[in-house]
Amino acid sequence: MVDAIWNPATIFLATLAVAALLYLWGRAMAPKPTPAPHKREMYTGGEPPKPQEFRPSYAFFHVAFFFTVLHVAALVLVTAFSGASGLLIAIYFGVIALAIAALSWR
Repeated sequence: MVDAIWNPATIFLATLAVAALLYLWGRAMAPKPTPAPHKREMYTGGEPPKPQEFRPSYAFFHVAFFFTVLHVAALVLVTAFSGASGLLIAIYFGVIALAIAALSWR
């Protein structure tokens, strides 16, 4: 009997039931929504969006991804265990260099 209670599937279902009850309780307590003209527009800090605002292009994704790749590479270099061979680290940075080259390819 005790094994059935501590079974991962039983615990998952119990947690799911508690989460559903909390969701329904919170939904019942929440005030009713009031329609407003700007509720379905992009978030601008509560202000209506200005016309002709600057919109970032999707090219920014490449800059952010480049930044992430370099920082992950630096993190791996700093946290590499002391027994790591130089060849292993060189191979890793070679793969990083290929990823950066692929990002800058146009």
